[in-house]
This record gives sequence, C-alpha cells and structure tokens, in this order.
Amino acid sequence: MPVKLTNLELDLLRKLVNGEAVSLSSQLRLRLEMAGVLRDGAAGIVVTTAGRRLAEQRPVEVAADSPAPGPGPKVARDGRGRRLPFQRRSVF
Repeated sequence: MPVKLTNLELDLLRKLVNGEAVSLSSQLRLRLEMAGVLRDGAAGIVVTTAGRRLAEQRPVEVAADSPAPGPGPKVARDGRGRRLPFQRRSVF
C-alpha cells in the first residue's frame, strides 16, 4: 500500500534529507515512523531509504484552473469581528 503523506509532511521530510533543522511534534514523528519514512532512536531521527525516495519526488502541482470555493454564508458580526449569538437561520 503506497504511503499517503500531506504536503507539509513531504516538505518536512525534504528538509530532514537536506540536513535542515526541523521541529517535529511527537505525533508527527510517530506518524512518519509508522509510515516507514524515518526511524527515531537514541541517535536521533534517521530518514530511511523509502523516506529519501519520497523526498526526492517532485511535489504535485495543484491545478490553477480549479475554481476556489465561494465565500461562506453571511454571518452577523459585531464591531470586533466576533459572531453575534443567536443568529442561526430557521429552517421553517
């Protein structure tokens, strides 16, 4: 089963391969370790061969032609931009 990593995880993996300093949370470190792209041991974080292959791949470009999602529904807000309470629309 191919590993599905987010763009953020791939960017962090590329930085690790290049030797740049990266701050990884324990949850992200465990996720990458379970995916098999790095090993975390007493010597520190080591990128595996599978992780190096993923880091060398080109990032997938998002199509610029795809329409952006439209703005959400209008919500009543006060002067500071906070939502006003009890402004739900009735379904009736």
